[in-house]
Amino acid sequence: MSINEFFDWKINLEDELYAVIDEKARKMVVMGDFIELTAVLWLDQNDVLQLKPTWDCVISIDDATKQITIRSAESLNMKEEC
Repeated sequence: MSINEFFDWKINLEDELYAVIDEKARKMVVMGDFIELTAVLWLDQNDVLQLKPTWDCVISIDDATKQITIRSAESLNMKEEC
Protein backbone atom coordinates (compact mmCIF):
# COMPACT_ATOMS: atom_id res chain seq x y z
CA MET A 1 0.00 0.00 0.00
CA SER A 2 1.13 3.53 -0.70
CA ILE A 3 0.01 6.46 1.46
CA ASN A 4 -0.92 9.81 -0.10
CA GLU A 5 -1.73 13.00 1.80
CA PHE A 6 -4.83 14.79 0.54
CA PHE A 7 -5.25 17.90 2.67
CA ASP A 8 -5.85 16.49 6.18
CA TRP A 9 -6.82 13.00 4.92
CA LYS A 10 -4.53 9.99 4.41
CA ILE A 11 -5.38 8.00 1.30
CA ASN A 12 -4.04 4.42 1.27
CA LEU A 13 -3.82 2.99 -2.22
CA GLU A 14 -3.21 -0.56 -3.32
CA ASP A 15 0.22 -0.90 -4.94
CA GLU A 16 -1.05 -0.93 -8.54
CA LEU A 17 -3.04 2.29 -8.00
CA TYR A 18 -1.56 5.78 -8.04
CA ALA A 19 -2.83 9.28 -7.36
CA VAL A 20 -2.66 12.54 -9.29
CA ILE A 21 -3.37 15.50 -7.00
CA ASP A 22 -4.33 19.01 -8.09
CA GLU A 23 -4.14 21.09 -4.91
CA LYS A 24 -5.40 24.26 -6.56
CA ALA A 25 -8.58 22.49 -7.77
CA ARG A 26 -8.66 20.47 -4.50
CA LYS A 27 -9.04 17.21 -6.44
CA MET A 28 -7.37 13.81 -6.46
CA VAL A 29 -7.72 11.31 -9.28
CA VAL A 30 -6.90 7.66 -8.56
CA MET A 31 -5.64 5.71 -11.55
CA GLY A 32 -4.87 2.05 -12.14
CA ASP A 33 -3.05 -0.01 -14.73
CA PHE A 34 -3.55 0.96 -18.35
CA ILE A 35 -4.56 4.49 -17.27
CA GLU A 36 -7.98 3.39 -16.05
CA LEU A 37 -9.76 5.82 -13.77
CA THR A 38 -10.65 4.26 -10.40
CA ALA A 39 -11.96 7.16 -8.29
CA VAL A 40 -12.13 10.93 -7.97
CA LEU A 41 -11.96 12.65 -4.58
CA TRP A 42 -12.45 16.35 -3.96
CA LEU A 43 -13.17 18.86 -1.23
CA ASP A 44 -16.30 20.92 -1.85
CA GLN A 45 -16.80 24.58 -0.96
CA ASN A 46 -17.70 23.56 2.62
CA ASP A 47 -14.53 21.44 3.02
CA VAL A 48 -16.56 18.21 2.90
CA LEU A 49 -14.71 15.33 1.26
CA GLN A 50 -16.58 13.94 -1.76
CA LEU A 51 -15.86 10.55 -3.38
CA LYS A 52 -16.89 9.24 -6.78
CA PRO A 53 -15.81 5.68 -7.53
CA THR A 54 -15.66 5.10 -11.26
CA TRP A 55 -14.47 1.52 -11.47
CA ASP A 56 -14.86 -1.77 -9.67
CA CYS A 57 -13.15 -0.89 -6.40
CA VAL A 58 -13.64 -1.21 -2.66
CA ILE A 59 -13.36 1.98 -0.61
CA SER A 60 -12.99 1.84 3.18
CA ILE A 61 -13.43 5.03 5.19
CA ASP A 62 -12.19 5.51 8.76
CA ASP A 63 -13.53 8.93 9.73
CA ALA A 64 -11.99 8.78 13.21
CA THR A 65 -8.47 8.76 11.78
CA LYS A 66 -9.37 10.50 8.49
CA GLN A 67 -8.05 7.59 6.43
CA ILE A 68 -9.45 6.19 3.21
CA THR A 69 -8.27 2.90 1.69
CA ILE A 70 -8.93 2.14 -1.98
CA ARG A 71 -8.40 -1.38 -3.34
CA SER A 72 -9.38 -3.08 -6.56
CA ALA A 73 -12.31 -5.47 -6.17
CA GLU A 74 -10.40 -8.10 -8.17
CA SER A 75 -7.74 -8.38 -5.49
CA LEU A 76 -10.29 -9.20 -2.79
CA ASN A 77 -12.19 -12.35 -2.09
CA MET A 78 -15.61 -10.71 -2.27
CA LYS A 79 -17.31 -13.64 -0.49
CA GLU A 80 -15.31 -12.83 2.64
CA GLU A 81 -15.94 -9.08 2.38
CA CYS A 82 -19.71 -9.26 1.92
